[in-house]
Amino acid sequence: MNDRFRLGSWIIYNWSLMALPFAVLALCALPVFSSTENLPLILLYTLLPLYMIHRYEEHAHGRFVECFNSTIGKGYEDMTF
Repeated sequence: MNDRFRLGSWIIYNWSLMALPFAVLALCALPVFSSTENLPLILLYTLLPLYMIHRYEEHAHGRFVECFNSTIGKGYEDMTF
């Protein structure tokens, strides 16, 4: 594999950006599971894409790291990426 691109390091730095498309795909797959007898499973399955959307809006573009470093880190760079 090329030294310029490594999939593992790309995933480490962009995992929060991947959460949004995967959440959309999971919500699109929801009608496959729908029936009246597995309502608890549908409700549980719906929570995963909602959590992925939350992770995207909180962690994408480094907003969580900035907030953490400014409040808990008191201006020091305690947390990276």
